[in-house]
Amino acid sequence: MSISLNRIIISNFKSYGGETVIGPIQPFTAIIGPNGAGEILMFSTTFILFDLKQKNYFLAYLNVFISLLLSNYIVMYVKLIFNINAIYGIKKKSFTREVRSGTYQYKIDDKIVTNICYMTELREMGLDVKAENFLIPQGYIACFAIKKPKDLTTMFEKIANSNEYKANYDRLKLELLNMAEKINFEDKLKKQILIQKKYAIMEKAETDKYLKLKEQHRRVAFLQDKERKIKSQIDQYLHDKKNVIILMEETKLQFKSLSSSLEDIEQDILKMKNTIEQRKTEHIIFEDNILYWQKKRESARISLDNANKARDTNKRIVQELNNELERINNELTELRKASQTSTIELSNSQVKRYMELTNEVEFQAQNSVKQIKSLMHDQREYQAKLDNENRCKEELKDKEKQMILKRANLEMRLTRLQDSNTKSKTTLMEKTAKIQELNKKITETRNKLLNLENDIVQITEELSEADIDKNSVLHRNKKNETINMLKQIYSGVYGRLFDLCKPIHSRYNVAVTKVFGQYINAIVVDTTRTAIQCIQLLKRDKIGTETFLPLDSIKNIILNERLRAIEEPQNVKLLYDVLNISSSHINNAVLFVTKNTLVCETSEHAKMLAYPDDKQEAYDCVSLDGCFYRKKGLMSGGLADLTVKAKQWDEQRILTLMEQKAQLMRELRNLPKISLMQSEVDIINIEINALTRQNKYVETDIKDTENEIVEIQKELDMIEGKKIALNIYIYMYKKINLITSIFRIYQEKKTRQLELEQQYNRIKDQLRFENENDIENKVLKWQQAVEHADTEWNKVCQQERYAKIKIEQEETKMSKLKENYTNVAKDLEDVTKKLAEYKSQISINGKLYLEGQKAHIAVQRKIRQIKIECNIILKECKMENISIPMSETHCKLEESVFTSSSSSSIESSGDCEILTKIDFSQFPKEICNFTNEKLRDVALQLIEKITKIENEFDDLVNLKVDEKIDIIKQRMQKINTNLRNYRNKYDEIKMQFESNLVNNKSAQAIILPDNPEEPYAGNIIYNCIAPHKGFQPLQYLSDGEKSMASLALLFAIQRYRQIPFFIMDEGDAALDKVNIKNVVSFIRSQETLMQFITISLHKELYRNSDALVGVTVENDVSCSNSQVFAISLNGYRKSK
Repeated sequence: MSISLNRIIISNFKSYGGETVIGPIQPFTAIIGPNGAGEILMFSTTFILFDLKQKNYFLAYLNVFISLLLSNYIVMYVKLIFNINAIYGIKKKSFTREVRSGTYQYKIDDKIVTNICYMTELREMGLDVKAENFLIPQGYIACFAIKKPKDLTTMFEKIANSNEYKANYDRLKLELLNMAEKINFEDKLKKQILIQKKYAIMEKAETDKYLKLKEQHRRVAFLQDKERKIKSQIDQYLHDKKNVIILMEETKLQFKSLSSSLEDIEQDILKMKNTIEQRKTEHIIFEDNILYWQKKRESARISLDNANKARDTNKRIVQELNNELERINNELTELRKASQTSTIELSNSQVKRYMELTNEVEFQAQNSVKQIKSLMHDQREYQAKLDNENRCKEELKDKEKQMILKRANLEMRLTRLQDSNTKSKTTLMEKTAKIQELNKKITETRNKLLNLENDIVQITEELSEADIDKNSVLHRNKKNETINMLKQIYSGVYGRLFDLCKPIHSRYNVAVTKVFGQYINAIVVDTTRTAIQCIQLLKRDKIGTETFLPLDSIKNIILNERLRAIEEPQNVKLLYDVLNISSSHINNAVLFVTKNTLVCETSEHAKMLAYPDDKQEAYDCVSLDGCFYRKKGLMSGGLADLTVKAKQWDEQRILTLMEQKAQLMRELRNLPKISLMQSEVDIINIEINALTRQNKYVETDIKDTENEIVEIQKELDMIEGKKIALNIYIYMYKKINLITSIFRIYQEKKTRQLELEQQYNRIKDQLRFENENDIENKVLKWQQAVEHADTEWNKVCQQERYAKIKIEQEETKMSKLKENYTNVAKDLEDVTKKLAEYKSQISINGKLYLEGQKAHIAVQRKIRQIKIECNIILKECKMENISIPMSETHCKLEESVFTSSSSSSIESSGDCEILTKIDFSQFPKEICNFTNEKLRDVALQLIEKITKIENEFDDLVNLKVDEKIDIIKQRMQKINTNLRNYRNKYDEIKMQFESNLVNNKSAQAIILPDNPEEPYAGNIIYNCIAPHKGFQPLQYLSDGEKSMASLALLFAIQRYRQIPFFIMDEGDAALDKVNIKNVVSFIRSQETLMQFITISLHKELYRNSDALVGVTVENDVSCSNSQVFAISLNGYRKSK
């Protein structure tokens, strides 16, 4: 619930005529105005409202004004309206003090109440009139700090209400003195009885100590013999371990040399593999070249065979044409001879008759002859053309056959080239995909290698920076082995408590370690049966002692949810909430250990929550430095030991880091070698380059072949067109020849000659064509192509054979290296087995040594414990004047033992030999001759005597002194608790004021009692040290320093006793600008807690306020009236 001042209403007060309302009041309100305007009257109204005795200079004026009111019967009142923020909303509440007809009336919410009720309600609102800590009149600041100690003490008593306890304090102190006198009397009676008890106890103790010394002497002798045997065994174990370590070192050197040689062989094998791969790549290129030239040579030979066949065909055709030409020539010769012979045999009459008939026929058939001649002429022309076209047709047929054969060869070659190109492209795509995959794998491997190396370096740095004892880490490893073994055997084992839940931050390690205590290494299991089985297993295997937490038998703890809402002090949390629990199954175990324990920042906070005034609100609390306060009153600490124990959280982290490092090292070793993959990439690049070049050549050859095929196809199309045209022409000619067949019969003899001549000419033309065909050049060209292909093929075959020989040589070397590698690896495996055997022997010897060392330490511990007990007995004997006979040679040593401190005597050499220096032969005969039974009988008699004395002591009159002392102590404790709380709050307020108000750590304000031994009966002294100055009395400080000291004390009081508002009249009068800024910044920091109303003339103060109230005077003829104006500065500040 927060309370704030809303409005101030003044009615008919001096220069304020009528009702004047000031409000709403902002968190920081400043009142300004010229002198005499009435701003001081606004301050004086609060004195009237709260019925305060005014001590200022305006007291006379107020009294006069009130008397005027009484004479004129004017009603004057002052009202304050408050806003109360409650859960159900904002509630308004008003307080009014009214002067009516010479009487004072008090009103709350306009209802008349008594003065006592009025003041009680104000105190509930936080306004204690007696404390006078919320109204600071003018001039009060300067004299506040230099008050007398007595006045200062009186003020503090009013604020803290401690004056109510003064009478009780004096009465209880008197009772305490009376009780002290009675206690002294009772102590004297007690001492007399204790003296009698002492003598009886001394007799019993002397008997018991003689008996203990004798028994311990026997036990020490037995343990010393056992210690010597164990020590000899330990020496033997150490000797065996050293021998095995020497052998292991020699084997390690051998292992290192073999490892280095193995690495060298691996490097040689890698280099040899790279060389072989390069050779194989070259060999593949040579084989491809051989195939290429082999195909080239076969193609050239086929072309050469075709050219030879064409040449033979040409020769045969030429021979046939020559024979036909000779036959035709002979036949023409015979026809010509026959014609001449027949001409010679005709007679003149026959010739004459022939001529006549001829002329007649010519005459008669002149027209027919003309037609026949014309037809014969046409027929000869057509026959010549026909013969020419038939010859061309034959030529075209031959050319067509050659072109078809050439096209078939080219198409076959194109098919082979395309197949080869397709295979090459497929291989190239496969190689490219493989090289991309390898490059990707190399990049991933390189990145993974860098990440692994960075992680290993980081983990190594963390391990090197961690200050962890290796022995403790080894011990933790053994503990982990134990818990892993139990988890494998029994499924109900969850793990150790500190492994299953860890603090969310390392700052809580010490606190958690303190609260966990003996359960920090406890093993959490599901049932009691599982715990019993685990204990039996550990006992059978002699592993060690463990603590178990069975979940089915531990008590369920319910968390107090209200503790999570604690706000004061800050950063208080449930210890259960600062734990990171790995599994919900173990919540009951964690709650069983932590309970509702709170973890605090400091031990003061923990102590405050553990021991409050109300014991029902007490809780177990632990601070971050390990101070554990139990609500029952127990308190424990031990930061140094807790810091060492808390390191096990770091040890667990170190173990995790070591496991991570081992895992990363394994991954690093299992990564593929980048050099091998890079060499494989280089080999594939070489193959890709070879395939690319081969594809380039093949594609060029394919293009050339395709172009040749296209040209040949064009020629074939052209020849086909010519053949079609010739067939058409021959068809037309044959058709014409059918018409003239009759005339051809007539002219058979004559045309025979012409035919032979034409045939002769045709054969001659064909012979000329055959002779003009350059077949010999083509044959020569293909012979040269075959010879060039043979030369290149032989050259490539020789290179291929040379490369093959090189590969065989390299593979022979490779096989030798692999055999050498196998032998070295076998030797290395044998050495590794030897190292493992030596390590197992060392571990066995180490375990035996540790067991012997543990037994030796246990025996030494027992001997030391017995000797410590013996030393304690001797000291008690010395203090009780019991004489123990010692050997004369060790008397001086005895003195030193008895005079030294208990801690040093335990570690001194005198303890180690103390029993050997006791001369048992000088013991009294009656004691030496006593048996154990007789000594026990004497002890029993003495015990009966002591019991009788104690009964007499209990019969003393009990005056209930202890009960009265307890009551007094409880009251004193309550007073001390109140004082301690007040001091704690004062310290906090003091620190905050030093940082917020003064803003300088060199300034100090101290409140001390003048009588520290009796602080409740003395006075209080207030001292201040100004910044950058030495200590001076307050009287010698400047006015500004006095004002700052007074403000610091006033604000500290307000922080202790919270008030809703604070009114100050020119409290900044003596302050400079810097201190005014400090005051303003403090007011700004506290404006959420209370409201500040200041009357000031300093611009530095009122310009930083939230609201400004201006008071001025309106002068008229009769009197001057005060006028009030208010303005909010928040809007201007935001716009600025």
